[in-house]
Amino acid sequence: MKENKTSILGKIRQKLTPDEMFHETEIQANKLGAIILFNSGIILGLIMLLTAFGIFPLSWESVFYPSVQALVEIAILVTICLIVKHDAWWLKHLLIIGLVFVYARLDSMLTHKAAILMVIPVVFTCRYFSRRLTLFTSFLTTVVFFCSAYWGATHGFINLNIVTFEEGTKMVATGGFLGDAIKNAGATDGMLIKNTLLFDYLPKWLMFSIVSVISCNIARRGRNMVVTQHEKDIKSARLEYELNLATRIQEDMLPNVFPPFPERKEFDIYASMTPAKEVGGDFYDFFLIDDDHLCMVMADVSGKGVPAALFMMAAKIIIADNAMMGKPPGQILTDTNALICSNNREEMFVTVWLGILEISTGKMVASNAGHEYPVIKSPNGEYEFFKDKHGFVIGGMEGIKYKDYEIDLEPGSSLFVYTDGVPEAENGKGEMFGAERLLAALNDNNNETSEQTIKNVKSAVDGFVDKNEQFDDLTMLSFKYEG
Repeated sequence: MKENKTSILGKIRQKLTPDEMFHETEIQANKLGAIILFNSGIILGLIMLLTAFGIFPLSWESVFYPSVQALVEIAILVTICLIVKHDAWWLKHLLIIGLVFVYARLDSMLTHKAAILMVIPVVFTCRYFSRRLTLFTSFLTTVVFFCSAYWGATHGFINLNIVTFEEGTKMVATGGFLGDAIKNAGATDGMLIKNTLLFDYLPKWLMFSIVSVISCNIARRGRNMVVTQHEKDIKSARLEYELNLATRIQEDMLPNVFPPFPERKEFDIYASMTPAKEVGGDFYDFFLIDDDHLCMVMADVSGKGVPAALFMMAAKIIIADNAMMGKPPGQILTDTNALICSNNREEMFVTVWLGILEISTGKMVASNAGHEYPVIKSPNGEYEFFKDKHGFVIGGMEGIKYKDYEIDLEPGSSLFVYTDGVPEAENGKGEMFGAERLLAALNDNNNETSEQTIKNVKSAVDGFVDKNEQFDDLTMLSFKYEG
């Protein structure tokens, strides 16, 4: 139990805090920024190469200077990323500023063809989950691209491929600087600046503003999602720890040391429970009332999970307390039903088979509260169902009286009791394991020890179910009377 507790608590402690998660995210984003810069350098190199061979309809003067400047910036930034640690607090600002200026250079070469360039740095910034950083990037990008457009309108590094003089009138510059194209066309600087900013920068900026608002919202929601997910992870880890602890507590509530009575040679007993969930509603029990009387219980609580487990523990304690008073099985179940019905607001119930064996004689007195038929094997015979008379389930109705019946066990006789999870186990085709397969599994090797008998049945059920999910608890008790 200590190992289990330590492992689950270890998982909780290993969960990163939100600040640690944002730090890890920043490191990954910095690496991504360096990769984007490197790939941008490759794209710039291809543009220069395609322009030199005349494949791109751009003038060499409009490509060479911006490309060289951008490639130098990229080389410096990538080198810095390779040298310094990726968790340096200032690295993200350097990468974002570098991206903005590099894409401003690209925009200068691909004016009217690459309007999406403005949004790339802002969208990338969302990777840091910081609304403030995204706002900073949006403002920086707005200023840089405005300056880029203005510079191009006056100095010729931006709009060399398409020049707008007034709405509806465009001129393609065949080469050289923009100033020469302006003079040849007879346009004034003021007209060119106005139309460039109005018909080139403004449409881009409007689209960019929408993307910026969306990006800020994404960054904010991303941060909130990380914090929320961290809280869910912690809750999930704690729930896993609590469920594992509940499983161990439930296991400790049931007899789990075998052989349970090594000094007693008159009988051999073994039991197991495999819950469908972390905790189950089935339970078994066996204990000596005195030196000559052994009580055995097999029960199945309605429902599954934690509610069924809590109800199961209460029912187990009540049954054991009544049995230790020396009452017969029918009276034990009657008194248990009365106590449970007196305070059962959730209207849960439990089916119970209970038998008390007089060890010296092999005489067993039993009672059944809506449970499965027990299976009996005579010394030289085979396992067969003992179709006893069922009473109503415990907790189902007040005032129910339960009756006793007797079974005489001879030396060499065996008893097998179980819950409905065994015969109702289903395979992938929706077929149930059923009573016939249960008898076949028991009779396949019907002279085995009690432990091996249960293992044989469990193996048969597992082989039948195959990979189909277990939907109900599997609980079994095998008893062999030696006399």
